[in-house]
Amino acid sequence: MFSSTSEVDPAELLKRRRASIDAVYEELEALGPDGDPATVAAIVADALEHPTLGFLATLRDGRERLVAQSVEEYTRFVPSASSNASSAAGLVRILLLQNVDLLWWDDVDDFETLADIDRCADLVDLVAERRKGRVAFSFGIASDGLARRGRDFLVQRVMPNREPRGPGLSFTQIRPAMLGVLNEVAVAVAAAAPAGTPPIRVTSVIRTVAHQIHLKELGFSALLPSAHCRGWAADIEVAWFERFGADDALREVLMGYLDRGVLNVIDEGRAWHVCLNPAEVERYDALGHG
Repeated sequence: MFSSTSEVDPAELLKRRRASIDAVYEELEALGPDGDPATVAAIVADALEHPTLGFLATLRDGRERLVAQSVEEYTRFVPSASSNASSAAGLVRILLLQNVDLLWWDDVDDFETLADIDRCADLVDLVAERRKGRVAFSFGIASDGLARRGRDFLVQRVMPNREPRGPGLSFTQIRPAMLGVLNEVAVAVAAAAPAGTPPIRVTSVIRTVAHQIHLKELGFSALLPSAHCRGWAADIEVAWFERFGADDALREVLMGYLDRGVLNVIDEGRAWHVCLNPAEVERYDALGHG
């Protein structure tokens, strides 16, 4: 089931790691929704003993955290519109795949609160960049204001094709390299999608740890630690693109970035999660700075 990681091209290694995680998913899925927690723990612990996934044990808190968190997420899973997964096994799969992100960015500190974001000099603001014509994708901005929420409700009722449902970004700051790669993805999708398709919609970039905890309290499958909380992940709306017959084009573009090892890409249902490989940061940082 698992394979050696010695002398393997980084893109190929990423594929093998994901294949091993898929094998874990298949074992857990076979247990059904009421699998015994001890069996879940044994399956994950066994996987982490093999070379392809053993790298995860090098992360902060390593093997013990991953086994315990996998059992917790599996046992607490309840199907809902808020969840990124359709089954308990699917949620564990997302957890393990997101920890592939963390192998890349394990030495980066989390943005615990908004103050940490404000203190970070290596960020640009998407609103300011959009005004300068430097953003090729669309995004909304979350707001608690009644006027803004009323506007969003009317847009979704009267012009459902204009933008998808959802609150928008809670934080509009972004790392330049992430801006660069998301812009490149947007251009590639625009070239592949049918005429009249709107730009891709980015639904989340940076999140603070505090916000991630808040999302989990609301019932979302917001996992910690997360590359979102380190500024190196984003979510791209996919389901909405079905309205335009463009969802396959978007998926194909994203899978191309995965195949080349540029992005770790996770199908989370309605939106797909992407994380940038640190080996690609220098190139995309230049693009993000215009």
